Amino acid sequence: MNIQSFQPMNLGDAHLDREHAELFRLVGALFDASSSEAVAALDSLRTEMREHFGREDADLRRLGGNNAECHLDEHAAVLKSLDEVHLILGETATTPATAQRLVSSLSLELLHWLPEHVSEMDANLAAVRSKARFGGVPMTLLRRKPGA
Repeated sequence: MNIQSFQPMNLGDAHLDREHAELFRLVGALFDASSSEAVAALDSLRTEMREHFGREDADLRRLGGNNAECHLDEHAAVLKSLDEVHLILGETATTPATAQRLVSSLSLELLHWLPEHVSEMDANLAAVRSKARFGGVPMTLLRRKPGA
């Protein structure tokens, strides 16, 4: 699947941006996985999501506040969904066709959720992290075309 149209905005935090790119790659790999590859692809995504969310969650708990709680809740909900799909895929009664539909549905939901999450929630976290490191948030300078 070409996931370029789903890519999140660049937050200006190189570490977060690399991690988000890897998450998108893994979601795309899950979408493209055959029924025999689905469990391994899901395991890779679950591992990366847990590690990524764990790092973000540590910052969010340190910062506190209502936005942090909402952000933490979203992470927990996504991990729960990944775990539930993993359990279903592991059931012997799950047919390959059912597994493929479930994996496709999960992948598409994540491809729609992740850019929104990054641009709304992670952007705020990146700004707070940048402010703590540099005393301000990064600016993006855009060149306007003459006459525009």
